[in-house]
Amino acid sequence: MSRSTAALFTALALVAAAPSARAEEPAEPSAEALARGWFDQLFGASSTEVWSTEWAGGEIVFALARRWQDGRPETFLHLVSPRAYDELNFLLRERDESRLELLYYRTPKLWKAGAKAARVMPAVVPSPIERLPFVPGLPTLAEIQPPQISDYAYARLPDQIVANAPCRVIEARPHAAGLGFDRVRYSLAQETGVSLETAWWLGETLVRRIAVAPGDVRDYAGRFLPSRRSVERPGSRTQVYELGQLMLDPPFPDQLFTTQNLKAGRFPSY
Repeated sequence: MSRSTAALFTALALVAAAPSARAEEPAEPSAEALARGWFDQLFGASSTEVWSTEWAGGEIVFALARRWQDGRPETFLHLVSPRAYDELNFLLRERDESRLELLYYRTPKLWKAGAKAARVMPAVVPSPIERLPFVPGLPTLAEIQPPQISDYAYARLPDQIVANAPCRVIEARPHAAGLGFDRVRYSLAQETGVSLETAWWLGETLVRRIAVAPGDVRDYAGRFLPSRRSVERPGSRTQVYELGQLMLDPPFPDQLFTTQNLKAGRFPSY
């Protein structure tokens, strides 16, 4: 056998022994792709939702409607109970890529004096983990409004088991400072993509944590969404939010997402 023939047989043997490119494991998704997948599941569809929670011995019920207009989310939130606040509504919308507008109407029922009564006003909420104002126990911006992907830098962390479910873990670090946290950690269930644990940290201090049990994840026409979530804050009792009703892609009244409706408070029947 010539040297060239032997070399050819050796090369063929190496090719046969090598694993096929088709048999290679698919590349793992990037941290940013995983984040987009979770945010799209949670916020990507137009919907109406009704949530309830207990706070200070009473019940809070709020209904929210979300739609996408020209590629930007708009959210209208209506307080159903307690009755003392049933005239309070919020409108959240992105005016541009860097500015979130949060508006409310200073109803004379709640603000009886002052030059600013009976006017639509902006509310200042400096951080996505700050609650909506005026009624203790309301959700935070992070719970009802999708984040801007470009506001964070994402990285993969080692996979973990959370609530007996294998999870991909990603970390998001905000580009802005002074938000009350310096990173967010998402533990995304490999089966559903739902974040079973979302934790905000400031240095080594846990600031806020949302936990979702795998048994509380529901399949809504191919979208996996939590129907119950527990919110923990150091020094406070765990607060539980429960989803009562959900409607995906509902028809919306034309005037729902307007400043005029902050005063009227009209909301689709549910």
